[in-house]
Amino acid sequence: MKSMRNLALAALATLVFSLAPARSDAARPEQADSFAVTHVRVFDGLRVISDATVVVRNGRIHAVGRHLDVPPNLPEIDGSGKTLMPGIIDSHGHARERRLLERAVQFGITTIMDMQSVNPFATQMYDEQRRDEAHDRADFFSAIYPATVKEGYPYNFTPEVETPTLDSPEEADEFVRQRIAEGSHHIKIFLEDGELFGLATPLPVLSRETVRALVRAAHRRGRLAVAHATVQRFGQQAVEDGVDALVHIFPDTPVTDSLLRLAWERGIFLVGTLAITESFITTAGGEALVADPELSPYLTPEEITYLLTPRPVNTLTLENLQILKDNVGRFHAAGITILTGSDTQFHGPTVHRDVELLVQSGLTPRQALIGATSAAARAFRLGDRGRIAPGLRADLLLVEGDPTVNIKAIRALRKIWKGGVEVARPLSPTVK
Repeated sequence: MKSMRNLALAALATLVFSLAPARSDAARPEQADSFAVTHVRVFDGLRVISDATVVVRNGRIHAVGRHLDVPPNLPEIDGSGKTLMPGIIDSHGHARERRLLERAVQFGITTIMDMQSVNPFATQMYDEQRRDEAHDRADFFSAIYPATVKEGYPYNFTPEVETPTLDSPEEADEFVRQRIAEGSHHIKIFLEDGELFGLATPLPVLSRETVRALVRAAHRRGRLAVAHATVQRFGQQAVEDGVDALVHIFPDTPVTDSLLRLAWERGIFLVGTLAITESFITTAGGEALVADPELSPYLTPEEITYLLTPRPVNTLTLENLQILKDNVGRFHAAGITILTGSDTQFHGPTVHRDVELLVQSGLTPRQALIGATSAAARAFRLGDRGRIAPGLRADLLLVEGDPTVNIKAIRALRKIWKGGVEVARPLSPTVK
């Protein structure tokens, strides 16, 4: 049994492993990233505007509203019966290859808040975003190397991976300084001892004094400190110790009133990651994604295999899934911002399932969409995206129907633009 539990935790570690860009004003024909969408329902990241027009010029939102005049010679797209919304922000992703970011944008994920990656990959992605805005892939903002102890999670399963760790509060300031110097957008802190997966011998974790020192060091340098905590005990400690966010919602026990009050008082935000937790319990969510006619033609064999393959044996049950959803509902009812996150390298299909589960947990479709767009941009301090408003990036999705009423409508993608440039969306090689 111990070996199976170790295998389960190792599988989670594998999933975990799987700077704001400056606008480039290099000369391009205006038509390449300039157009207007007319007669369209607009979800602007907060509210809905019916029968509206959105004008995009040079990759930026130029105007939004009803009864607008479209500039002459600008291509027009009829949005009748459709909704134009901001690109989705995955608030807990994992990417170590460019192709994963390219796949993400093909499912409408235009920005990924990465929670663990490597250099020089991260540096290369940042350079591309500054140079040419990376029109064919999702933007990438990463924690790069998270904070954990030697022999702690997840490196206990990957001893061949040499990454920076720390063991004392005295090391925290230098640890954070080095992470920021190499490009970390935010500082991620691991608080994981294997309890959720029934590990017989707990893994070592950072001391609370070290966590507090990391948070202080991050805040002194203007960075967010976010915590990986999959059980409530560590989530409570992380909030008490000053983190800005929990990037998982725990499924072990119902959230206490005291933690809800503290989280609200501290103004933290949470990232759901419901879909990835669901996948450790049942493949039902993956099966539904594969069967969805709006998604299935675009899924690769690799993605289908991932979605349909049961995870290794672990202690999670359907009861834990219900606790997870109930906890999301209670955090939301307490006024705490809930964001969506895939926690996997298969960002696109997983995020589409995650927002569906958020709605099942008590958010309205519009609230789930706010968490996937404007609230995520605000939480991670990305002032140039997440809304459809003049001056912001034209990271846009045109979907059939009204996702503010039916959340699954975001799967019915008809057009995707990244920085005003339309994204090609190839069919899977299995589609004839």
